[in-house]
Amino acid sequence: MDQATIVSYALGYIAVAIAVFLMFLPALAILGLLLLGAGAVQVIVLLINVTAVGLYKAALGLYHHLLDRWHNRQAGRLAAH
Repeated sequence: MDQATIVSYALGYIAVAIAVFLMFLPALAILGLLLLGAGAVQVIVLLINVTAVGLYKAALGLYHHLLDRWHNRQAGRLAAH
């Protein structure tokens, strides 16, 4: 094989690789957008989860505070603040 044949084969392989990449580019773009969308959904779910846990902890803290006040009162009288 002479040098011109080798160079033409190499250019042919490169052209085919570029053509295949361009052919699959729409599918790759759609997959990228789907990955971005899934990441956004995960962030939203994380924020909802953090909010729910915060509300649960606040309600539990209020319950414990009221329970402590109920246990610490003296013979039915209200405690002074």
